[in-house]
Amino acid sequence: MSAATNGGRLDLVRGGAAQEFTVTLRNGNTRAYGHLRLAFQMESLLYEPGDVRGSGEPFVLEHWDDAAGAWRRTELRIANDAMPYGQYEGGAPLARNAVRTERYRLRAAPAGPTGSTPVMVHLIDTDAPRTASPEQSRPAYVYLPHTTRRP
Repeated sequence: MSAATNGGRLDLVRGGAAQEFTVTLRNGNTRAYGHLRLAFQMESLLYEPGDVRGSGEPFVLEHWDDAAGAWRRTELRIANDAMPYGQYEGGAPLARNAVRTERYRLRAAPAGPTGSTPVMVHLIDTDAPRTASPEQSRPAYVYLPHTTRRP
């Protein structure tokens, strides 16, 4: 699995345009997967002097839906701990020797904290037993460096 964006990092401005990135899944010839799910997480940023506090979510993550030809909101977990992989559900199949690239975009709401924290991308095998080791439940992990600043 790999993640890529122009410039190699996400540089966002509060209330500014979204920045697009891709996640590419490359399966080998060992096995096919029945249900793989991408899970996105960022650690919490602290408010700095001058940051505007808001009541909504500080970031919006969207996935490009090819069938509908539209961006669809997707889950971005903001937390300083990891959600157990066995709690994830759903996902799409990935055949042996298959390659799939998915498009995402992230934007920073007008209000919220500023600073830097990576966007972590976990590839979860939701068919793995709930008692599986992290290595069995999460076949891949990557992150994109990220910074959000005030306008």
